[in-house]
Amino acid sequence: MAPDTKEAVFSLSERFVLDPDSPVPLYYQMEEIVRDRISDNGAIGRMLPSEKDLMRIFGVSRATVKKTLDNLSNEGMIERRRALGTRVVRQEITENLGRLSSYTEEMESRGLTVKTEVLGVLHHEPDEYVREKLALAEGEETICLRRLRGTTKVFPVVLLQSELPASLGISLEEDFSGSLYRLLEKKYRVQIKWAEESIRAGRATSEQAQRLDIAPKDCVLIMERQTFGVQNRPVEFVRAVYRSDHYRFSIRLKR
Repeated sequence: MAPDTKEAVFSLSERFVLDPDSPVPLYYQMEEIVRDRISDNGAIGRMLPSEKDLMRIFGVSRATVKKTLDNLSNEGMIERRRALGTRVVRQEITENLGRLSSYTEEMESRGLTVKTEVLGVLHHEPDEYVREKLALAEGEETICLRRLRGTTKVFPVVLLQSELPASLGISLEEDFSGSLYRLLEKKYRVQIKWAEESIRAGRATSEQAQRLDIAPKDCVLIMERQTFGVQNRPVEFVRAVYRSDHYRFSIRLKR
């Protein structure tokens, strides 16, 4: 059964002209157009036209169409099912738990461009739970940094609240749109050595749902990470709330 073209992300009347003389391969030119079209959240669950229709829409061979769809399928952006067609699926990013990296570093390793909205940065006195995580005495302050993050293709993905000891001397005027680890290591000479991390499922609060563009009580992934520097000194405690439809964690286990 062919897919219902009324629900397709491309109209059968559309035509795209690719450049055969470009050093950029045709399949990659096509892939970028398809990727841009299906990156919108509203595309999830909708169908792509058949391979034959895509050949007409893009003016390319079946081999080019197949290469494009294979690449997108391997990235988990589309799902191809015999006799049912090809549909856009949830766009997930899988983070490898086997290494310690910042969100920016993780996205950059995948060739993605990070998009950040800084919601606030201030000095404050943390609650007892955070004080314990950062080994702070009562009355000691932290820098509290709240950011909404994603990529230029999918935004928002995660709401982060980072707490860092004020004693690190980090200025509130810094540009916090990039990698926090990179800022700590390059500018403030704070070495990142190791971290402890826990992940659990939860339900989005009203404020989290509003920020993440989901419904209240939707399922989210909640990650807490305690990061340590030299001499096992805690340098950051972060709580991250991820949209579960856009993010997952993985780790390789050996026996």
